[in-house]
Order: sequence, then C-alpha cells, then structure tokens
Amino acid sequence: MRKITPIIIIVAFLALGVGVYFGWQKAKPYLNPTKTPSPTAEELLKEKINPISDKEVFGYWANTSTTTTEISYIALDGKIFKAGEQNEEISGQTINNLQSIKASSDGSKILIKSGSFSSSTFNIFDLSRKVWQPLDLGITAADWSPIEQKIIYLVNTKSGNSNLVIKDLATKAKQKTTTVMSLAQKDFDLSWIDKDNVLLLPQPSSQTKGEAWIINLKDKSAKLFSSGDGLMINWQKNKNQGIKLAANQQKLAMSLIDKNSQETTLNFYTLPDKCAIADSLLYCAIATSQSLPIGAINLPDDYLKKAVYFNDSIYKIDINGANEPEEIFATSADAPIDISRLTKVGNSLIFINRYDNKLYQFAL
Repeated sequence: MRKITPIIIIVAFLALGVGVYFGWQKAKPYLNPTKTPSPTAEELLKEKINPISDKEVFGYWANTSTTTTEISYIALDGKIFKAGEQNEEISGQTINNLQSIKASSDGSKILIKSGSFSSSTFNIFDLSRKVWQPLDLGITAADWSPIEQKIIYLVNTKSGNSNLVIKDLATKAKQKTTTVMSLAQKDFDLSWIDKDNVLLLPQPSSQTKGEAWIINLKDKSAKLFSSGDGLMINWQKNKNQGIKLAANQQKLAMSLIDKNSQETTLNFYTLPDKCAIADSLLYCAIATSQSLPIGAINLPDDYLKKAVYFNDSIYKIDINGANEPEEIFATSADAPIDISRLTKVGNSLIFINRYDNKLYQFAL
C-alpha cells in the first residue's frame, strides 16, 4: 500500500481550498445578488405617461391643418408653443388674465378670451400666418363654427340686451357680420354644436339651478335644452354629443346628451372636462382619492376654484355596450395626477395635470 505523507495531505487541502474559493467567487452574484433600487411611483408613471410641455399650460388644442397633427398650447403667460420634445415658440406675446381659449375646427386658429370678467377682450391668433386679430369690444362669449371659418358671439348693446352675431372670417375684402337675434339672457357661454344650432351654457355653480338653451339659427327660435343644479356640459363637436353633470335632489348624476336633449345615464360620475368621446368609447378620468374629505367637497365649485385636487385613474367605457368602466391606467398615491381637459388625439390621450399644470400624453 502506498503511504500518504503529510505533504500530500497539505497539498490536497490547499487545492480544495483554492477550488472552494473560486467557486464561491463565481456563485456570489447568485447567492447574494447586487440590489438594484426599485423604480419609484413617479418613474413608473413616466413609463406610461409622458410630459410634452416644458411650460405650465393654460390650454391646448390639436392642429390638423398641417401635414401631421400637431399639439399646440398656450402657457400661463399667454405665449404660444408647439408641444413635443422641443417646445417651439410660435408667439412670444404675453397675455394677462387668460380666461378661455377655443380652437377652430381644424386647429389653425384660436380664439382667446382675456381680461377681467366684467370687461373681457377677445383676440384671434392665426397659427400659420402668426397674425393677431382683435375682435369688437363688448363681446362676452364666442365660439367657432364646427365646419366653417366663422365665429358666433354675444355682444352687449346700449339697451342692456345682448345681440347674437355671426362673423364670416373667410370673406377677404370685408368680414361680414350677421345679427341673428337679440337676447335678454346674461352670463352665458356659447357652444356652436352644428351648422344650425348653438347652445347657451350657464356658468356652473351648485348654488344655482343652471339652464342651458338651444338656439336654432335658421328659424331664430330658443328652447330649454337641459337644466340642473351645478349644470356642466362638455360638448364634443366631433361626436355631436355632450357629457353632462348636474345634481338631482342633491345627488350628482352624469349622462351623455344629444342635440335633441335625449340623455343616456352613466353609472359613475366625474367632472365633464375629465372625459372625451372617441369612436364608440368614452374615456374618463375618475378619482380614486381627493385632497378633502368627501363631505367637505362642493362640486363643481371647489373643482373650478382649485380648492380640491383629485388622484385620477383612467377608464374606458363602451357607450354602445354594458356602460361599465374598464380601467386602462391605475395611478399611484405616491405620484398623483389630476386630469383636466382630456382629449383623444390619434392613438393617445392628451391632458393637463392640475398638480403641475404640465401637458401630458398617455399612449393607448
């Protein structure tokens, strides 16, 4: 038998030790892997929703008059930009006290209301020509034709009434104006819903019963369109329908309404400007939580005054089907979004986040 010497034993142990050491080194990444930080809620949010403005935004619109649809916006100071990776300035003119903006049917022009509520100023800005056009003094509300280069507006008269006037902007030599009728109503906004009909929309408040009226421009008749406490209607011109919110016996209810005042009740509620109709789908941002206790919220007043903020998730509803909201994006409590002025442009939802006033895009 071969004798095992102490030297051979020592060499064997050393070899075993070296093998174990290198084996441990190779196994270490698997036995004790390097810890990578988990993505934050804000980082996860950005994977789904991308900011497309680097300024705080007052309002925005889609310009379809160009070869590709462009999203443009007006900043809080009145300057106008094209949204995207590089925010290109279109107009550097500042505007004080912005009140509202409305885009023409193709988005090539915008109607801007500014100034004090008792003395408003209206201007039109042409994006392609980069030209400003001031409108007459005394105008209190205005809107674009859904199909033509015309505007309709209410203008104060010396008698104390308001004239409903149509201005044809396509007439090159002299822009023609036509007075439709004289009205005694005050404090209405306008929504020109189709060629022959325009809505008079009340200023929404839960403290008063709002009444919306529809004016037929052909026969110059007026009739009650809808009513309710805190009435709000977000009319979708491209779908010839409106999204309505109103209180009935102190309970908020939401519905779709057509130009004949026919309503389809929805089994949820949110603010109308948090919804958009596209194809046979209704997209809505619905709150999962809010910054005030439910009993302390007075809608729509607190929302309009920015006294309350929500944390919204996004849902889609088949308006020709079961009418059940299907969640397509769930927000996080660590990175809340409060969606306003929701629209669908192409394959994306565009909106303003009220927490930072930036413009965002959610790819469907």
